[in-house]
Amino acid sequence: MNIKNTPMSHFGSYMALTYQTSHEAEKDGLYINSVRGKSKQHQNALKVIPTKNGKPAAYKYKADEFQIVITLDSGELRICFEDDKRIFVKGTGKGVGLSLDTQPVYNFEYNYLLGKQGEEYCIVNSYKNLTKYMIFAPEGTVSLKQNVFMDTTGSTNKADNLSTIQIEADTDQFLGIIEDVPTNGAVPGDRHYSFQQALEKSTRHFEEFLSKQPDVPEEYQSTLRKAAYLNWTCTVNEEGLLKRKAVYMSNSNFPGVWSWDNAFNGLALAGVDNQLAWDQFQVLFDHQDELGQIPGSVSDSTIRWNFSKPPIQGLFILKMMKQLNLSKEQLEQAYKQIKVHVEYYFHYKDSNNDGICEYHHGNDSGQDNSTVFRNADVIDSPDLTAFLIKSIDMLAVVADKLNHSEDKKYWEEESKKLTDRFCDYFLVDDLPVARFMRTGEVIESESYLPLVSIILADKLPKATREKIISILSSDKHLTDWGIASEALSSPFYNEDAYWRGPIWAPTTLLFIDAFEACGEHELAQETAKKFLEMCKQSGFAEVFHAETGEGLRDLAHTWTSSVFIHLAARQNERK
Repeated sequence: MNIKNTPMSHFGSYMALTYQTSHEAEKDGLYINSVRGKSKQHQNALKVIPTKNGKPAAYKYKADEFQIVITLDSGELRICFEDDKRIFVKGTGKGVGLSLDTQPVYNFEYNYLLGKQGEEYCIVNSYKNLTKYMIFAPEGTVSLKQNVFMDTTGSTNKADNLSTIQIEADTDQFLGIIEDVPTNGAVPGDRHYSFQQALEKSTRHFEEFLSKQPDVPEEYQSTLRKAAYLNWTCTVNEEGLLKRKAVYMSNSNFPGVWSWDNAFNGLALAGVDNQLAWDQFQVLFDHQDELGQIPGSVSDSTIRWNFSKPPIQGLFILKMMKQLNLSKEQLEQAYKQIKVHVEYYFHYKDSNNDGICEYHHGNDSGQDNSTVFRNADVIDSPDLTAFLIKSIDMLAVVADKLNHSEDKKYWEEESKKLTDRFCDYFLVDDLPVARFMRTGEVIESESYLPLVSIILADKLPKATREKIISILSSDKHLTDWGIASEALSSPFYNEDAYWRGPIWAPTTLLFIDAFEACGEHELAQETAKKFLEMCKQSGFAEVFHAETGEGLRDLAHTWTSSVFIHLAARQNERK
């Protein structure tokens, strides 16, 4: 496994192991990272430095899903997770030891050597990462080497103090434990510690999760394992602002849950772990405010209200309702949440009261820098109205299941009225266009953002469906790997410019489902196959080069692995 791209972790854990390289060679190495929300800019918590006779030693490493093997000239280190709280390090060989550098590149790292003589242990009080670690050695000795009095820089972004924890062997073997203690003090537990048992335990935990994954075609089974592993390792425990377990977008660059990314993770978990799938929707609705807005993102320690993200939740509850087999209480809860969410949009995102909701910024759309937003203006975009129509459709379906016939009728009428308004306002020459909110002027763009409204399928006029499909399936957008977010012929196309060219997992799935709903089964199959092959070749990147299929940006992103799992399972069902 390439831990440069996919950090090693454990379900529920806020720790991750990764190998990092940079233009400064002395910074290269193996790190234990914190994935708590406020750690994003300072994730490196502990640098793992193998030593020989107390001095840093050259080494090679190899990693699989469950352990890292570090080879030195005279011995080796093995590292694994036991569970969500503990990392084990076993060292063998004469003079082999371990140094854990607490990386005070920034201030606010406080380390203490505690315990009675012969039974010392360390507490790492990482203020910048909002966590603590306890480091002790059931076999071997622990010591602390530090100079915290030489910081001449003050409380700035750099510090010149030093602090490292040393673990060394009494004989030719040691066993060290790094334990996450996020909110309180701790002492080493009086229990038996075994590296082999820890390795077997973490392996078993993942294999149990993997066994619940859906069946996929033979050619995708090894890729499925990688996708399941990514989702498993990016799941963190309920803590702080998180009231339930949450699948983070990434343990590398996105330690948190974003309010449309998470819906795709919920979809992949439906039928695998229905409670965890349901929790992915509720983790943001746990913070729904009195106006009906949900935050743009949330983590254990950070909540952001700046942007709303597209309201796809109703659409995805419709997709998942059968698999989740929601109880009456869950249906009532979802109904109330989506109802006030829809009302929020019409009360606060329709500032000119024309019945068409608006995006105030590209970030609200999820397609942050789409060329639709290149003039930095408030816009009316057809995809937003389409998502709201699907949420209203969800309300009608759920009202029917709850035997609220009047509510069902009301929402069906609202859906029809909004669909009519959509067609009157957005369709120009049978194609949906975005408009400037203030003037109604059409925005010239070759972004596929307005075309996402194909999710309305048979609610759209036939000519509109055919035109959208014709554009998306032409060589302007459809490549050997999928659908480019900006037409390749556009003057704004850029191979690595986020929503101005690359292929994305979420919109790929939205288009595939829309193609199916429009009866374009061959195109849906072709697009799905391209995406599956791209993931098989390039992994689960945040985005992909539209012309080569190469992974770009964050190379281990869960909404991509989740879309892979969902589409691969559908391929198997078709077979």
